[in-house]
Amino acid sequence: MSATVESPIVPGPVQGPTREEPLIEALLLDDYRSLVHLAYLILPPAISRARRVAAAHAVVQRALPPGLVLPRDLVLPSSLIVAPDVRVPATRLREFMRRRVVEEATRQAERRSFLARLGSALAPSDELGFEPCTTRPDRSAIARRRARGRRFAITTVLVLTAGILAALLMS
Repeated sequence: MSATVESPIVPGPVQGPTREEPLIEALLLDDYRSLVHLAYLILPPAISRARRVAAAHAVVQRALPPGLVLPRDLVLPSSLIVAPDVRVPATRLREFMRRRVVEEATRQAERRSFLARLGSALAPSDELGFEPCTTRPDRSAIARRRARGRRFAITTVLVLTAGILAALLMS
């Protein structure tokens, strides 16, 4: 048995992208790394590095306008307005995306609950840079382990001291 699939030589009408979609995709291709880095720097350092990087990517994805439609009339501060004779491609749209990323990242940073803050005190995050590759992984892993042990010991002593003080005050 053989089946033949007929495909038309000239395809039918296909709904193509709108005028804004290629522009925003080009902006994302150019600025995605810097937008993620910006979101990473704004997010709270108390969460682990891997969760922070994933959250930064999610922030950039949520910062995209719904339906990939960018506003036509963007109002920017006078310090960011470029003279009309200077050719800077999509400056207003870039600033719009940066502003959306900053707003979304600050909203994420403020949204942490008390339990999340308590958990971050008991299990602090890695204090590495944004780049996934380090020059000396062994040395950085040892330093990270030592720092985490110190922080855990300090947190344990503080919790025990608070418990003892509370017990003394209650008796």
